[in-house]
Amino acid sequence: MKILFIYTYEYLEPLGIMQLSSFLKQNNHSCYFIDLKLERDYMREIKNISPDIIAYSITTGRHRFYQRFNKNLKKEIKFFAIFGGPHCTFFPDFIEEEGVDAICRGEGEFAFLELANNLEEGRDITRIENVWVKSSGKVYKNEVRDLIDDLDILPFPDRELVNKYNHYKKMHMRFVLSGRGCPYRCTYCFNHVYNRLYKDKGRVIRKRSVENVIAELKAIKNKYKPTKLHFMDDTFNLDHQWLLKFCEAYAKEIHMPLYAMLRLNLVREDVVKALRDAGLVVAVSSIESGNDHMRNSILKRDMSEKQIIEANDLFNKYGFRILLQNIVGLPDETLEMAFETLRLNIRCRPSYGWVSVFQPYPMTELCEYARGKGYYDGDIEVSEASIFKRSILKMKDIKKIERLHHLFSLGVAFPLLVPLIRLLVHLPLTKFYSLLWKIHRTWCYFFRIKFVDLSEAFIRE
Repeated sequence: MKILFIYTYEYLEPLGIMQLSSFLKQNNHSCYFIDLKLERDYMREIKNISPDIIAYSITTGRHRFYQRFNKNLKKEIKFFAIFGGPHCTFFPDFIEEEGVDAICRGEGEFAFLELANNLEEGRDITRIENVWVKSSGKVYKNEVRDLIDDLDILPFPDRELVNKYNHYKKMHMRFVLSGRGCPYRCTYCFNHVYNRLYKDKGRVIRKRSVENVIAELKAIKNKYKPTKLHFMDDTFNLDHQWLLKFCEAYAKEIHMPLYAMLRLNLVREDVVKALRDAGLVVAVSSIESGNDHMRNSILKRDMSEKQIIEANDLFNKYGFRILLQNIVGLPDETLEMAFETLRLNIRCRPSYGWVSVFQPYPMTELCEYARGKGYYDGDIEVSEASIFKRSILKMKDIKKIERLHHLFSLGVAFPLLVPLIRLLVHLPLTKFYSLLWKIHRTWCYFFRIKFVDLSEAFIRE
């Protein structure tokens, strides 16, 4: 079967698509890739490929764009359309949308392979685990299959799939996953819902072997010559023993600048030192809220201010650049609580204090909490852009909190500005504050945490 993946550039390698492609190619299917931002004439290219299946991996907030694109494409050519990714996992009723032939929930490798095989051989496609499918005017809804227990059986992501475009081929940073699953129950996140979906379906937390990860990194290093690597795991320091073994191997065989997401209440000095010796240069971590009640009772982060400060002190001691993630505009949050988050960030001395405006993503526990408190009516189309612009909650001081969002990173970088910021949040100069935020964010991304290289600033084919 000819399978075409359609995507829109978002500054990251699409690891999920690349993983599916390598697995499908390993099993004798042909895979193609089109990036709608980078392809000059994507319609001509789609028609030239003439795919049997077109596949999309979608997130909530981007789902409407892909649904409309697919519906219009269906008017031009004939193909089988399948959607996967987080949105379909948590909102499988997306199958009801016009032009959607099937959706895949959860892990897609074996489900997609079975679907492609059955379509190619003319067999029944209505009983494939993980897949919801339309057939003869009816929707068939199937349970998820067991999780893949041994991740080492999967081939490495298919980077050649996307490297048809120079923008991917010349990326200075390459992205890697060393495992799957998260055990935590943060109320703003989907992981607790995902874990319920897979209850009694195998181990949720799985880690690739150190040897397997190092083999992939060697291949990336030798073939693509990146200047840095970024692990996309939700919690890279979840397994201390695995991490110590990895650091030893990484220091000997790879030793490149490394970025990773570390959970602050799991930070230990021996691991931090090992990461430094291996090559970690940027520690990404999340505070979310500086208010203890908000962080632990409402968000269920289960970490103390003491743990947060001690972990960041270690990061600073060992010379890491620090990217701290935060949320303002949370349900029940007051303006003073949001300033507590700013205060804690200043104490932690990060290279960049990243912050978003809370959005009540449907199906999350915090969304239901906000709905129950009457902060919003539940009628929402979440936009990715809205996390940096505005809140849809109806709360006291929410406009002031939005303004604080725009000025937050400046306050972290220049603490002497905080008294001025306390005054500025009362002035309706939102567009000006937003411009300041964009300028400072861009500066930090290029020159402080060096997440993006200057040569990658402009999209090119």
